[in-house]
Amino acid sequence: MAQTIRDAATDERFSKELERYRQRAIELGATDAKVVSSGDIIIDERVRGKCRYPTCPSYNTNMNCPPYTMGIDEFRTLVSRYRYAILFKVDVLSEKMSDFEYATRKTIMEIVWKLESEAFYDGHYFATGFGGTNCKAIFCPNLECSAIAGKGCRNPFKARPGMHGVGIDAYRMAANAGWEMYPVGSSIDGSSVPHLTSMGLVLVD
Repeated sequence: MAQTIRDAATDERFSKELERYRQRAIELGATDAKVVSSGDIIIDERVRGKCRYPTCPSYNTNMNCPPYTMGIDEFRTLVSRYRYAILFKVDVLSEKMSDFEYATRKTIMEIVWKLESEAFYDGHYFATGFGGTNCKAIFCPNLECSAIAGKGCRNPFKARPGMHGVGIDAYRMAANAGWEMYPVGSSIDGSSVPHLTSMGLVLVD
């Protein structure tokens, strides 16, 4: 049941809610999840730079990828207005890249929008999330982005930017969380790494 809009939750209540969101992420398919301070979210211009050099196929194709996503300075300001975030990962043990893509495109984003929605109905109406890849790859891979075309997003309550699109250094945050994460590219031999990993993050005020 939705909660009434209220003043900031007490520390005790907020802590319980954050722990519930953390556990909920795991229930929804995350391998692990942690509550992190917003001050521990690492934002680096070089991450966003990698969207352009070498140019990602999704660059300039949808509203949730650069250059349409908010800039680094704007995003830093946004993060500073939050207190905590739920950081979670999905490990894929299969050597198949298709399984990794499924985890990135389906499981991660589903966890993101469901956690965001639950926090919203708990009264944290500024909750907002970021996935492991861009929304076009998930929802509209073969369609023009209708938001860019001025027609409104086809999936406004589910489409979110990838963490990298706003400059979040997911690799460093994974390392700080004690998670083993390996760089994965198009030429990777899946058998050369123990697992493939994708991550998501939901900011909660």
